[in-house]
Amino acid sequence: MAPAPKKKSPPIPAPKKPRLSQAEAIVRMLNATSQLIVENVPGDVTVARICEKAGVHTDYVARYFGSREELLCQSIEAAFQGIFLKTNAKETSALEVALVDYLDLVKLREARARTITYLLGCGVSPDRFKPGQKLVLESLYEQATNHNLTDRTKWNLILIGSLMIQGMSTFAEVNDMSEQQKLDMLSYIGYLIETGETVQSALGWAEPQAKTKKKK
Repeated sequence: MAPAPKKKSPPIPAPKKPRLSQAEAIVRMLNATSQLIVENVPGDVTVARICEKAGVHTDYVARYFGSREELLCQSIEAAFQGIFLKTNAKETSALEVALVDYLDLVKLREARARTITYLLGCGVSPDRFKPGQKLVLESLYEQATNHNLTDRTKWNLILIGSLMIQGMSTFAEVNDMSEQQKLDMLSYIGYLIETGETVQSALGWAEPQAKTKKKK
């Protein structure tokens, strides 16, 4: 007599994702995206990976952000700008939510540069990043302590330093720079303000800017 067939166990249903409020879902998604951006190239930060890490449904991206690109924009700006708002206890906004888990500032700075370059290539308008960049530059200007430099010189050196930092992340990857070489570059950039008097004198940045004549 043939043995009776074994009864199949019913499949174990996958655990349901918890129901979240809109605010909590947004916080989770910004956190997850900012962490993935630091750890991966922007093109690999897909909707599926973001939502898996955040523990939310994939349709939340379109529902709360409109597009993956907008989520990338908001998360990298939130994480980076949050650093500047973190010291102000009265500020509470979406800009701080991506700092729940600590992200290394140098890695975050490199990730921001890569992500902005990637998003510009995706067709995102440069105007999308101007408010965040303005906050960064103004913060750097406030930290400039060399009183022998004119405002013109300070701003020029800050722009040069920012350009070098934003370009270094891509340059370092395609030229296989060591961590020590990256640190040396950052040290040099940080030294620009202190050594700016020579540049200021050589380029005439201590003088008022020439006024352009209006055409008749």
